[in-house]
Amino acid sequence: MRLSAKLFLGISGVIAATLLVFGYFILFAGFKKNLDLRIDSGAEDFQAVSLTISQNYDLLSANLDQKSAIILAAQYADRTEPDHINLYTSGREPVFEGVPYAIPEDFLDGAQSSQYKSLKSDGKRIIVYTGMIDAGGRRYILQTVKDVTDVYRSSESLRNSFIIILIFSLALSMVIAYVFSKTVSAKAEHVRKTSEDMAAGDYKKRIVINSHDEFGDMAASYNKMADTIEEKISELEDSVRKRDDFIAAFSHEMKTPMTSIVGYADMISHSSKGDEEIREAAGYILNEGLRLEKLSFNLLNLIAADSTKITRESVPSEELFDDLKHVYKKTGQDVTITYDCDNAYITVEYDLIKTVLTNLIDNALKSNTDRIEVSGKVTGEGYTFSVRDYGIGIPEEDLKKVTEAFYMVDKSRSRKAHGAGIGLALCDRIVKLHDSQLDIRSRLNEGTTVRFTIPDIKD
Repeated sequence: MRLSAKLFLGISGVIAATLLVFGYFILFAGFKKNLDLRIDSGAEDFQAVSLTISQNYDLLSANLDQKSAIILAAQYADRTEPDHINLYTSGREPVFEGVPYAIPEDFLDGAQSSQYKSLKSDGKRIIVYTGMIDAGGRRYILQTVKDVTDVYRSSESLRNSFIIILIFSLALSMVIAYVFSKTVSAKAEHVRKTSEDMAAGDYKKRIVINSHDEFGDMAASYNKMADTIEEKISELEDSVRKRDDFIAAFSHEMKTPMTSIVGYADMISHSSKGDEEIREAAGYILNEGLRLEKLSFNLLNLIAADSTKITRESVPSEELFDDLKHVYKKTGQDVTITYDCDNAYITVEYDLIKTVLTNLIDNALKSNTDRIEVSGKVTGEGYTFSVRDYGIGIPEEDLKKVTEAFYMVDKSRSRKAHGAGIGLALCDRIVKLHDSQLDIRSRLNEGTTVRFTIPDIKD
């Protein structure tokens, strides 16, 4: 059963049951209260009639015989009191019958103890009161009646009015329930349809419910979940793309030197050329072998950077800079490297940070620069390392990609320097292990500056 049908039947059923229950109790309570008032009034009238007959009998018996006196007393009471009466001897012989309704004889039973019974006679609803009275030392059976037809008619009129109101109320409530159920189910259907679209791959689909109720809260939560899923899917797609690019680039990088090595080695093994040509071929083999060696080392470092839990220690910054000066004492190029170091103790994994700085300096050496500035400064955020060159720079569209594995801005120049495009990817991951990130800024033909900050230092 659909949600709209459940809501419609449920709401209509509850409203109908509520109206019926409350209507019943209200009608029954009102009817019973009015009937009880009439019964009490009839009981009081019975006592008044009894007293009237006794008093009149005492007055009349002084001049009349007993039978005549009791009959006249009964007639007087029938005329003057609000209710008609019947009077019988204790042996149930009629003395006076003024009640205009047929009353069954068995209503005289139990006259010894006053009682009343309800009776429907000639289309009327009456209450018959029966009891014993004393007159002149003799006992008589007295019956009085109370017409309660108007009470029953009033109750029936109220019942008929209630039925009309009930039908109208039920019809109105069913319309309201139908509209409400359709409104609620439409929201639920919108959620279901959106979920199906998202399950089918439309991750940009969102729920549009502008209400401040549970559906609105659910829509907000769903949309937040959808944003997270879309973000994760995007990350997965980006990860797959990077993996595919990595595999393609790695295959290409391996294929190029291996083709050269195999080709030149085959030429040497089958060649009758002179020593000079053999040495030249061996040089090509050596050059491509060095590329493969550096590629394998960088790959190992890149994998290690992803899986290693580093152990940091506090080391003096000047020791790190002295080590760099020793490494680049002779660059083999006409390049000036200057160093500017603030003394401080930095908490790092020494070898990994040295790897970052050497990679950054190596990249700067490949940029056709004439000078490189390496600095370390104490700042409000920590200890900031900076490597700046004045070379050819990096195009703006390539800046976001240079930290991807195997990505090279100038592939021909990088291969000549035995590069494979892994250096900045390795640097990026090492720096992140130290709770920092690379800040790369560059302009074409003006140079490149790479910075990162180590947050944990001691002066």
